[in-house]
Amino acid sequence: MNAICKAKTNAGERCRAVAVKNGLCVLHADPNLAAEMGRKSGKARRSRESREQPQPELAPPQTAQEVRTALGQFISDVRARRLDPKVAGTLGYLANVLLKSIEVSDVEERLAALESGLGAGVPQDQEGK
Repeated sequence: MNAICKAKTNAGERCRAVAVKNGLCVLHADPNLAAEMGRKSGKARRSRESREQPQPELAPPQTAQEVRTALGQFISDVRARRLDPKVAGTLGYLANVLLKSIEVSDVEERLAALESGLGAGVPQDQEGK
């Protein structure tokens, strides 16, 4: 049966990793290992970011069709690993907000056109109320 590490975590609880050397897990047996692993991970992320090709400036979408096209491009970029999924998630959220704004704006324009076409306005006796 594998023994459990006898070291304590930063939270003060007992480490639950499997002990491999002197009753300690790999990370607690070599305190510098965690720092080294963090450095390597950071280097890998930085090098991935530096390999990314600069993206052309995206003009703000003005129509629902343009939002749909932009979302399709974001999906393609995520799949090709040119765009971080977290950034794409944020862009997706913003695209949803923009679509709602476009929808409301379109409805307002259509309503204004209908009102002007029908001559429907606020009656004179109700303007001051």
